[in-house]
Amino acid sequence: MGDGAVSEDNTNGQGRDDWFELPGTDGAPVRFVERRQGGRRHGDTHIMGEMPPSLLPAPTVSLIIPTMNEARNVGDVLDRLPAMVTEVVLVDASSDVTKLMARSSRPDIRIINEPAPGKGNALRAGLAAARGDVLVAMDADGSMSPEEIPRFVHPLAHGFDFTKGSRFMAGGGSLDITPVRRLGNRALVEAANILLGVRYTDLCYGFFAIRRLFLESLDLRSTGFEIETEIIVRAQLVGLRIAEVPSVELPRRSGVSNLRTVRDGTRVLRTLLTERRIQRAAGGPAVASVESGDGQRPPGMPAAAGHRPGPGDRSPRAVERIETARPTSRSTAER
Repeated sequence: MGDGAVSEDNTNGQGRDDWFELPGTDGAPVRFVERRQGGRRHGDTHIMGEMPPSLLPAPTVSLIIPTMNEARNVGDVLDRLPAMVTEVVLVDASSDVTKLMARSSRPDIRIINEPAPGKGNALRAGLAAARGDVLVAMDADGSMSPEEIPRFVHPLAHGFDFTKGSRFMAGGGSLDITPVRRLGNRALVEAANILLGVRYTDLCYGFFAIRRLFLESLDLRSTGFEIETEIIVRAQLVGLRIAEVPSVELPRRSGVSNLRTVRDGTRVLRTLLTERRIQRAAGGPAVASVESGDGQRPPGMPAAAGHRPGPGDRSPRAVERIETARPTSRSTAER
């Protein structure tokens, strides 16, 4: 990944997370967060030196953008996409001309109609429909810079499974967050770090990248803005290797955000507590088996810690509520 000194927190395997930083391709630090209950794995030592170049073919990259009345913003975002993005999936629930603006900027864009309200529903539909090896999600309001996408993809080509953006690590920042939102985000980050035994620097930020191989293992169910937290927490609990990279949040180019600080902050906290309760009921940290890539456990293997009951474990009424809130297949209406 580049040269440079390694910053390391040595906890001697006392159950706290090990982490180290290295500069990425653009010189920005990349913070690798590793949760350990008994110290590092033997294979970690070589990673802490210079990252070797990937020997695999360049991955295909799908960008998922949920939109709701972003006609004045989406064109600027699409015009600035890096060449590495091979597919753009727009999940739209707009009443304005967002679709037309998007199509005029990116004729090959795939547009998914998602009638169910909520960012979580839109994001899950887009993730399920995307075809790339790497899935990147970002907003369409201009607050996230498309130029940062390579920074998110790079760790995934070098042994990591999930990259999350952080506005509050070295190299990151926010020109849009209010004092109330900053305070609330800090409280939620601290809660997540205590409950999960990690040291994240940001939690409620929807700029991330994940290898599609692991998408089904996350078992995402959120319908609103709390989807951003659910993805991060689930990635941690199922055992994905996570990188944190700096990102600068800019003011919206136009319009008003649909985020409601108190309401959505409460939903985020509820998500954290729910996942922690599942983790404790399973008897400790979750290390799910995800090597097969199909979300299925090998025959005879017990359910991993952190496993959430599937539709077969629920009452018919609960199943009906879940299935109507989530995309059922890739055959979602597409234009």
